[in-house]
Amino acid sequence: MGIRSTLKKELMNLDAQGLMTADDVRDFLKRRLQPKSQDDFTQISLIGRFNEHHSLVQAGLPSRERELAFERHRLFKEILYPKKAVESWLSRV
Repeated sequence: MGIRSTLKKELMNLDAQGLMTADDVRDFLKRRLQPKSQDDFTQISLIGRFNEHHSLVQAGLPSRERELAFERHRLFKEILYPKKAVESWLSRV
């Protein structure tokens, strides 16, 4: 993560609000899936599925991942995901 991203994340105070950026979600998925299975295809598939959802959200198009809630930061217009929504989405997948 670059310096600009780190500073932006600190300014948005995401940890206190329980929100995650797309990069945080990808890191979360990598860490959460690694101990459970050694199958790299499962991890790549799930991260690819999240990337597809995130790209559609950025473009303003509907996504098939309806249970993966998101919101936009008012000042930075960054797409953020509540940690609880990501955890529940992961448990359903």
